[in-house]
Amino acid sequence: MFSRQNQVMQSSMIFLVLSILVLGVTIPTGYAFSQQPNVCNPHTICAHPGDMLRYNITIRDMNSSQTYNFGSMPDANTINIIQSQDDIKGIQNSTLVLNLKTGFAHGVQDANAVQPFLEMLASPIDYNQSDTSVTPVITDFNGFKRTSLVAFHSTENSTSKIVYDIETGILLEEQSTSIISINGNPEVINFADKLSDTNMINSDSGSTNTQSQISIPKWVKNTARSWSQGDIRDSEFTNAIQYLISNGIMHIPHGTSGVNSSQSIPAWIKQSTGMWAGGQITDNEFVQGIQWLITKGIIQV
Repeated sequence: MFSRQNQVMQSSMIFLVLSILVLGVTIPTGYAFSQQPNVCNPHTICAHPGDMLRYNITIRDMNSSQTYNFGSMPDANTINIIQSQDDIKGIQNSTLVLNLKTGFAHGVQDANAVQPFLEMLASPIDYNQSDTSVTPVITDFNGFKRTSLVAFHSTENSTSKIVYDIETGILLEEQSTSIISINGNPEVINFADKLSDTNMINSDSGSTNTQSQISIPKWVKNTARSWSQGDIRDSEFTNAIQYLISNGIMHIPHGTSGVNSSQSIPAWIKQSTGMWAGGQITDNEFVQGIQWLITKGIIQV
C-alpha cells in the first residue's frame, strides 16, 4: 500500500504531465547543442556540467529537499545528473542520464526505466497562447524578476498550480491540494514543491512586458482567510469576489453578471484560498485561479 507521500507525489507527477500537455510543449527533434560551449539551440533542454537545481518540498507537515547536480556529458545529447533526496531517512543519492533532445531520463542501472524530467522543459517554452488556463506573469525568484507561465488544473477532488520560467524552462513552483483516500478515509493533502536555489537564474528576464501586478484590498484577503477556516458563509466569500469583479480587479467572460452566492463551492477551493491568504500564492495567481474556476463553471456566475 502506498504511503501518503507516495500518493501525493504520484498525483503531482500526473498533474505535471497534464500541465505540460496544456502548455502545448512539443518535443524537439533537432540537435541539442551548438558547437559553442555553454550555448544551447532554441527549444532544447539547456543544461550544462556544473548547473544545479534545489527544491524544497512540503507534504502536509513533512519537509524535505531535492537537489539535481548536472555532471559530465557522455555525448553531445546526454548529461549525467546526481539526484540527492534529503528527508527524515537521511540523504539518498542516485544518478540519472538525461537526454537533452527528448527531455526523458533514466537511471544508470536501468536504461529501460525512462520517465520525463519535469524539472526542466525545452526552452524558451512554446505554449498555447489561446488557452485561458495558462497565463504569463512576472514572478520573483531570489530578487530577480522572471517572466513565467502559470498553469492551473482542477478535478472533482483536487486543484493544482504549476509555474515554469519561460526563458530557461525551469520549474519554479508547484502546489496542489487533493482529497485522497487513506485507509478508506478521505483526507485533504497539501503539497508544495518550490525552487529554492539554482545557478541557472542570475538576472531579470530579458522581457518582462506582461500583465501588471494586481493589488487586492486587505479586507478581501481577511474575508478569504475567514472563509477558508470555516468562520463565515460561502455567500460572504462570493460577495468579496463580486467586489473584485465590480471594481475591475478581476475580469470574467463577456455576458456574465456576477457571482451566484447560492452556489455551493467545493471544499478543496477553501484549501487553495487559505494558501493565498497565507502568502503562498500571489494576488495575480489567486485572481487567475478564480477566473479559471468561473470559466470552467466550478464557481457559477
